[in-house]
Amino acid sequence: MKKKDIVDLYLEHKDFDRAVKLSGLPALSAHIKLISSGVISLQDKVKYSSKGGKLGALAEIEFQKLVPNAVNYNTIVQKNNPVFDFKYGDLTIDVKYSSFFKRGNHNYWRIQPSKADLLVAFLETKKGKGVKDAEILIIPQAFIDVKTNLHITRNKSIYTDCIVDRNQVSDILADYNGLKG
Repeated sequence: MKKKDIVDLYLEHKDFDRAVKLSGLPALSAHIKLISSGVISLQDKVKYSSKGGKLGALAEIEFQKLVPNAVNYNTIVQKNNPVFDFKYGDLTIDVKYSSFFKRGNHNYWRIQPSKADLLVAFLETKKGKGVKDAEILIIPQAFIDVKTNLHITRNKSIYTDCIVDRNQVSDILADYNGLKG
């Protein structure tokens, strides 16, 4: 049985590791073929240290689709910039993803705060649903009162005050743009 081409496998599965495994190619050879074919660029992230890292990267991709004018600092300045991921006008924006956690009757999300002007959080709605169906919060730095993990539940004001429809994200960022002192 002939193995499928790495390009076809990557386009089908959208998962580098799985495509490499199915193709039987060494990872570096597969990477070079994918770049040569134009499917990815040399800077595109295809390997992740964890499932959470991959979901975070997918949240950044989704954010870029929602706000195409935002400048991705991970690609032009520093990959995994520790302070922020995007610049929109004069605003710094950190994009986060959180899986849905359940402990007993307590449902919550957990986000690591940052020093960016705005934190855009993609919150998983159900286990395994991922980024596409995520709820989105836009959290101004002034609303964050913790230095470690921010625990979010649906009844906390951080959730009720900051939840937005995905169609509003770009407009709300445009409203905030230019307000920085």
